Amino acid sequence: MGLRDYWRVLARRWWLIAALVVLAAGSAYVYSKLQQPFYRSSIRLFVIPWRPDYGVTLVVRETIRQYSQLLTTDAIINRVNSQLQLDLPPDEFRRRVRVSEAADAQAILVEADDPNPEMAQRIVLALAEAFREQQQLRMKDVDKRDRVDVERYDDPSPPVLAWPRTRSNVLAGAVLGLVVGVLFAFLQEFLDDTVKTAEESERLLGRAVLGVVPRFSVPAGRKSGGSPVEMENALITRLDPRSPVAEAFRQLRTSIQFASPDRPVRSLLLTSTGPEEGKTTTLANLAIAFAEAGSRVVMVDADLRRPGLHKLFGLKNQVGLTTLVVGEPDQELPLFETGIVNLWLLPSGPLPPNPAELLASRRMAEVMERLANFADYVLYDSPPVLAVTDAAILASRVDGVLLVLQAGRTRREFARRAKAALEKVNARILGTVLTGVKPDRSLQAYYGEGE
Repeated sequence: MGLRDYWRVLARRWWLIAALVVLAAGSAYVYSKLQQPFYRSSIRLFVIPWRPDYGVTLVVRETIRQYSQLLTTDAIINRVNSQLQLDLPPDEFRRRVRVSEAADAQAILVEADDPNPEMAQRIVLALAEAFREQQQLRMKDVDKRDRVDVERYDDPSPPVLAWPRTRSNVLAGAVLGLVVGVLFAFLQEFLDDTVKTAEESERLLGRAVLGVVPRFSVPAGRKSGGSPVEMENALITRLDPRSPVAEAFRQLRTSIQFASPDRPVRSLLLTSTGPEEGKTTTLANLAIAFAEAGSRVVMVDADLRRPGLHKLFGLKNQVGLTTLVVGEPDQELPLFETGIVNLWLLPSGPLPPNPAELLASRRMAEVMERLANFADYVLYDSPPVLAVTDAAILASRVDGVLLVLQAGRTRREFARRAKAALEKVNARILGTVLTGVKPDRSLQAYYGEGE
């Protein structure tokens, strides 16, 4: 993956990353608010060596080390507990107290935490006094030249909230959520085996992507047998010819026309790896684009298992391809006008019990020849190539095949298998069409402007 591929992964799953950032930051905020607050007070003890040539830094560090050890003894803990009536267990007391070297390197910094801010001040003050008394006792029998005195540098500082650190926790939670979100986004990308971009399709199949169709709304009636009026909404090339989607179908038309200048494509089969990948809708809009360019176009619904073209145009399916194949050889082509100049539809007709045998018959070849003589372009809709053999049978009899893939739905393995199935019958695969691509808002704005 290149840098652009990484950026695309993050752009596709920005909502997931944002959700995890908000969730982690919100959890950190709630956690902080549920914690018992602790307040911190501190006091500094100034170290005064009697000998001016004494190494002050070494004295301070040695004194800190000794006092830290002193604080860990049960005797000191019991003394402060008794004096302040804290009754804290030794381990808990040790967790609340810290001794360190002050920033000026000449003082000892004592800090104490407590839920009661006033008690935090009293603890550090008691510790400071205890330390001074201990130090005085230790220095009592020491030669004056070697003595080191300790005096209070100031009074205990005003208590401040030490825990929870809500702002820091929320920031840390947001950063953690961001990291987890990015990792999870790339994990999903690794586990997601669908084709998502034109570049990925070309790398995967080694075939040019002739068209990229942005995502647009198709009514749910497509799946549940909706009314013809609802189904016509899928014909966006007719309903909204200025839209970026309609322009995408016109670009697909141009790509097909220039795909093979030395061997023009007049009969074209559209198939897919599986159902609901936009194959039928793509064929209908592509046919409209050809017709609008002045070409005579016939759409043939060769999906003899789940036909759908007649629903898109609001036509009946009483007669069609099957009645033509099994009927008299010289009968008239049952072509239906679609309301669009130069565009006709040959529906599937009554569904046969043996679709594959009918499509492979000699009579089917004769019908295809008659259609080729009638129109400039004949577009065949077929079942998914991996579902049944119908598409492979027709693929060997047409000038070219378009494999329709849906971004984020078509699995890579299925795309490879579909390509292999078509190549097995020596089909001429012109390229692929990627449908359901996220629309470019800049293009939408451009095509929405008046001329």
